[in-house]
Amino acid sequence: MPSASVAAAFKDAFVAAAQTLWAGTDVQVSFGHPGQSQADDIVAFGRVSTEQDVATLGSNRSREETLTLDVVFSIFRGGGPDMEKVASDRGYALLGQLETFARVTDTTIGGTVRHCFLVSHESDGSTDPQILAAGRLIEITAQFRAQARITS
Repeated sequence: MPSASVAAAFKDAFVAAAQTLWAGTDVQVSFGHPGQSQADDIVAFGRVSTEQDVATLGSNRSREETLTLDVVFSIFRGGGPDMEKVASDRGYALLGQLETFARVTDTTIGGTVRHCFLVSHESDGSTDPQILAAGRLIEITAQFRAQARITS
C-alpha cells in the first residue's frame, strides 16, 4: 500500500512502547491531550511534524522523511514549595527513561523509522501561579526526531 508518510505509524508505535515501558505504574500515557481524568504523572504524545526530501530519482521515487514528535511530561505534586523540585526530578526521570528507550532499547521505534533521538526539551521550571494553592506542576516538552525512507 502506498504511503505518504510514516508519521501515524511512528506515533502509534512510540505511544505503544511508552505504555509498555510504564505498564503497572501510575504514569498515564496519552495519545494526544489526556482529557479531564488526569494522573499526577502524565506523558502525552502530541504534535508530529514531518519534512520530506527526494531520496532517489529511480522508478519508485523514494523520499527521505524527517519526523519530529512533541512529548509533554506533566508532573503534579500536592504540597508547598518543596514539591517543586520533587516534580521536576520526576519529570526528568521519565524523560530520561523514554530517551534511553529510543536511543538504546528500540532505536527504530517498532521498525517504523531508521533512528530516533531526543533533540531538544524545554521546561518552564516552575509552577503556574494559578495552580500554586493546589500544589506544584512541572511540564517538560521534549522533541524526538526520527528519520525514515519512504519507498512506496
